[in-house]
Amino acid sequence: MKSREDDSIRALVKRYEQQRSNGLSQYFDVDEFDRIADYYLDRGRTNKFSEVVNSALRIHPNSTVIHLKRAILYMETGEPMKALQLLGRLPEQEETDFVRAAAYLKLKRKKEGLALLKDMVAREQYDKDLACLEAVSVLSAENLYKEALDFVRLGLEHNPENTDLMSEGAFCAEQLNDMPASEHYYRMLLEVDVYSYENWFNLGQILFSQERFEEACKAYDFALVSNPGFMPAVLQMGHACFQMEHYEDAAKFYLDYLLAAIEESLPSAEGNSIDDLMVFVGEAFEKAEHYESAIEWYEHALTTNPGNLQAYTGMGICYMELKDYKQSLRYLEKAIKMDDKQAEIWVYLAEVLVDMDKNEQAIVAYLHALSLDPSQAEVLFALGNLYYDQQKFELALKYYSDAELLDATFPNIHLYKALAYARNGDMLQADDALKLALLSDVHARELFNKIIGEEQK
Repeated sequence: MKSREDDSIRALVKRYEQQRSNGLSQYFDVDEFDRIADYYLDRGRTNKFSEVVNSALRIHPNSTVIHLKRAILYMETGEPMKALQLLGRLPEQEETDFVRAAAYLKLKRKKEGLALLKDMVAREQYDKDLACLEAVSVLSAENLYKEALDFVRLGLEHNPENTDLMSEGAFCAEQLNDMPASEHYYRMLLEVDVYSYENWFNLGQILFSQERFEEACKAYDFALVSNPGFMPAVLQMGHACFQMEHYEDAAKFYLDYLLAAIEESLPSAEGNSIDDLMVFVGEAFEKAEHYESAIEWYEHALTTNPGNLQAYTGMGICYMELKDYKQSLRYLEKAIKMDDKQAEIWVYLAEVLVDMDKNEQAIVAYLHALSLDPSQAEVLFALGNLYYDQQKFELALKYYSDAELLDATFPNIHLYKALAYARNGDMLQADDALKLALLSDVHARELFNKIIGEEQK
């Protein structure tokens, strides 16, 4: 429900805009101009704000209130020195000091700006928390979030129920990447209003960023209890379930969100196009190993947007898992034609070529993947295996060693090095590698002897 105050300001702005568009002479008193100017300022409409200030100055050239708005205009247009000069000619009052502090900060005179803000808060006798809130706003505008948090804490000491300060605290802490502090402020807000779906959702986002996915799901669920139609929480539930490897649940949430987005005829939702959402569904089914369902949704995505790279890649992966290598190759080659700078797609292509016994082509694809992203231990290991199978043991050892340099804990890396050394005739090095393999797998020697025995038959 709109408040009477909202209706009043909208009516005032509408009257102002009608008179201006009709070329009528405009008379508004100082208070009305002040409110109209604030309306545009709050919405970031600097040109309209400037227009109102200039109109007000023509009618009320001696008004301190309007001149203060002019100083704010200077700040908005990047002229803090002009703002300071104008403020120096105005009577001292609380609001001029806040603008003056903002000008100091804009001019990188941080020490003066902070000192003025602290002094103003100290001088405030009755509404110290509101003065702190204004200081937080000034400091946040200059990305001084650490200093802003000091005023948040001070303000809450004087009024522990000021929810605006709690919200600012949560925001500033998040900007500083202090997620535990941000979580603390959101929990404070929820103690005040346990039914706030926005605060439950924001808490979920903070928990998600800390990879506390199960707790994030609970927060999103509370957001949906408070507001069942709040679809961003549904999408985030999908993301959280996906991260927890609850892929079937993720697919369900993604589908719910997708259907809502389609019903509302949204060209995009939360920054995702409709075909992107279809890919989310496809990826969840793919991870759940429901490859036919995944292919169906990837096809929907490509019907919606024939240029969706992720859908082509997903189709290639699914057909590879279904052992339809010809189809897999077709879609992966299309994906590479669209973007040949994605190392991951070259790796998938190499894996399909290995499955098709096209090892030389697979080696080329793996090497191309490494040229795009050299930090792939699994690709180096795969190349080592291919060269091992070709009995090129020196090359196999090179790539096994490179993989080990990237990841010393790579599974079975020492066992495979031992095998390559043995096949290359270096039993001393093979024995050293095997000793390392035994540290992580007590059955390594048994497996070594079995593989060597089978290869020597």
